[in-house]
Amino acid sequence: MLGGYVALILAFIGAILPVMPTTVFLIIALWCFTRSSSSLETWLLTHPRFGEALQNWRTRQVIPKKAKYFAASSMLTSLLVTCYLYPLGWLQTGLFFVCAFVCNYLFAKPSKPTDMTNQTRYSRINVSLIVSIVCVISLNSILP
Repeated sequence: MLGGYVALILAFIGAILPVMPTTVFLIIALWCFTRSSSSLETWLLTHPRFGEALQNWRTRQVIPKKAKYFAASSMLTSLLVTCYLYPLGWLQTGLFFVCAFVCNYLFAKPSKPTDMTNQTRYSRINVSLIVSIVCVISLNSILP
């Protein structure tokens, strides 16, 4: 239950600050409250602003298109800032792998409750992920 409260506080901070995610912390809070407090779970699921997104996640694992693009652009920005501040090395390679796999996961999920995951699109994302990883490893081995 404490984890749910912490996640809920972080979600509300994320709703105010544009650099911090909201939805992820709400999903974590929902998961915690599902196991500890049915009244708080119901409150989250019926919340006027976040309830629909949480219900869509729970039933079909829907991630809104806006959230996908915001997450991807935030990860890309942090990766570019890291590349600017530090010489290209294993830190950037590791960050790139994390960002690539998270983006692969996000964009493989449906954007609307009526969408079904398109397997062709998912395969295309996996191929581009593998090509990107090979490019980064090659670049990392060429540059000092």
